[in-house]
Amino acid sequence: MSTAEYHYPVIGRKGTGCTLDRLPIETLQKDHPHQFALFILAYTAIQQRPDAPQVIEEPAATFTEIASIHGRPFIEWAGDRNKDTSTDFDDADRTTARFGGYCTHGAVVFPTWHRPYVMLIEQSIGNIAEQLAHDIEAKNPREGGVWVNAAKELRFPYWDWAGKDVPENGLPPVLYEDKVEIVTAGGQKQTVDNPLSFFSFVDGIPQDFDDKTVRSGHVAYFSQWKRTYRYAASVVNPESSDVDAMQQAFKAGAADVRSKVAQLFTVNDDEDPALAWDEFSNHTPESKNSVFNTGSLEGVHDVVHGLFGGTGHIGDSDYAGFDPIFYLHHANVDRILALWEWCYSEYWMENGYTLDGKLIPWTINLGTYAKPLNAQLLPDGPLQPWRTEQGVYWTTNQARFLHADAYPKYYSYPEFSGIKVDRAATSPNERALGRKKVAAYYGFDPQATAQQVSAPAWTQLPVPDKDHPAVPDGHTVVPGYRTFVVVVKLLEHAFNGTYSFQLYHKGNSVSAPQLIGTVTSFARPDTSACKACDNRRAAGSVIRGIIPIPPALIESIMKANGDGTSAASFDQTLAHIKGELIGKIVDASGAELAGAIGGLDAPQVPSHKTTSANVTPVEISLISTAVAEHGDKSRPVYMLDSQHHDSVFSSGWHATHRDAA
Repeated sequence: MSTAEYHYPVIGRKGTGCTLDRLPIETLQKDHPHQFALFILAYTAIQQRPDAPQVIEEPAATFTEIASIHGRPFIEWAGDRNKDTSTDFDDADRTTARFGGYCTHGAVVFPTWHRPYVMLIEQSIGNIAEQLAHDIEAKNPREGGVWVNAAKELRFPYWDWAGKDVPENGLPPVLYEDKVEIVTAGGQKQTVDNPLSFFSFVDGIPQDFDDKTVRSGHVAYFSQWKRTYRYAASVVNPESSDVDAMQQAFKAGAADVRSKVAQLFTVNDDEDPALAWDEFSNHTPESKNSVFNTGSLEGVHDVVHGLFGGTGHIGDSDYAGFDPIFYLHHANVDRILALWEWCYSEYWMENGYTLDGKLIPWTINLGTYAKPLNAQLLPDGPLQPWRTEQGVYWTTNQARFLHADAYPKYYSYPEFSGIKVDRAATSPNERALGRKKVAAYYGFDPQATAQQVSAPAWTQLPVPDKDHPAVPDGHTVVPGYRTFVVVVKLLEHAFNGTYSFQLYHKGNSVSAPQLIGTVTSFARPDTSACKACDNRRAAGSVIRGIIPIPPALIESIMKANGDGTSAASFDQTLAHIKGELIGKIVDASGAELAGAIGGLDAPQVPSHKTTSANVTPVEISLISTAVAEHGDKSRPVYMLDSQHHDSVFSSGWHATHRDAA
């Protein structure tokens, strides 16, 4: 049995003795000035900036140590040093892995593994904030209790990148401006360096950082950049991140991100629990359901990484943990997980999924020093490297909220759409009502949308009749209305790093093509030491994602292809929709690598210009779904009659870059 030489327990804000809310970063800055000041100062301290306040450091909890856990440098985290070497990686038999990283991407434990990760930085910053608060009050006795109480209440903030204001405003300035104003003792204001905008490698750039050249020729000088960047110029010493490019990307992609989050809350309440969790939790679901149109939390997470970073650190999984915004991003991922858990408390990974009456276990591909090839994943299995106070590893069950085995977390989230995630719902009906409200907040409200559409073709959209066995008791099908989603399957490592599929509406002679949505493969290159990624690459792993097509766009396409009086057939409507779509494969810099034109009338791509099988998308298909509403209109709708309408780009993919050919 492995015995730990040293472990640093992940206990969050246990020392405060209470559970308090993680707040939006904007709310923390605006309404809680003392907490915000301590947060900024503590974040500066764990980053060990030259001008940081002097504090007693916890060696395993500096920003460098925490950031290193996610990828490079591929060394064990200082908070979980092991004496046991029996699981050293062996290239000969490839059955053990030490040290191949802690990667849990593409696995059913992706959401739960990242929960203690955010708790770790919350714990580190909270401990430093308490030191700072005591120092401030010792020097300013008239403010006794103000700062200490603020430190006690401080929890790590989040930024809701799917919020209603993001399409217009993008990121709030506090996440990218290099200076920020904070309150100091006596109520004075002071402008300080902003630790949320970038991180400087104060102890030198780790030795295994490598420069990376993407297909466009753009170089990310990771081995030479002395700080983190977002959308960095292809030079050794960029002056700063390209904030304008980041803002432009976020605003363009925000509506799609909102729709993706909404779709997560459209899962029906009578699904198989294990299959539902598999679809929700990760972008490479093992159960491989034939119909996949609700998307995954990891899939949304991947897209946001791409929108944040371009060719910068947070856009590359090996380096993402070093960008300070990573943890606000994952705090929001955790928040969405908590909301989903509350709404779907019965949906869980179980011990595997059932296929033809046989239980198939979940596995992880050669992921860490402690997990051998295809190790089984169980709800009570370990989440390395996170340890409890008892010295044992956290389990996935312990990472849950509202579960009998849940480990104390000492944080919650503000009430949202009637949901308080650390308090169980009183009934299944309350959970259902919460699910409807969350989906509606993020833009999914088909009952309201169905009342707004007017194109004649809508009336011809086929839906099941009231006696169809798929229609649940107490429900009626919304007539003449269907939702449309493009399902995307990509070879995860097609371009040896992060890349994206982008779906566009082709526009007209006046307007340029408009981005509808994106699916991102947040993949590591073959130079990475991540053993899980290495094994997935060898296996040809396929990621899955969705792009909901806005009903307003469907309406526009119908009107543009109709005469205003007669209704098109369903087949004609489907052909019209596909014919208005354009697909692009782009690298992390946004440069196009391949393109496709939708519809049956698109010219066939000549064989000498097509993409190779190694990079061609596995599937880009159109799916539509009918909607049934309950007699009680406050209850969520029921999604049924999902129909697969074949490929969008049946004429092939044109390689616009030599590496796609």
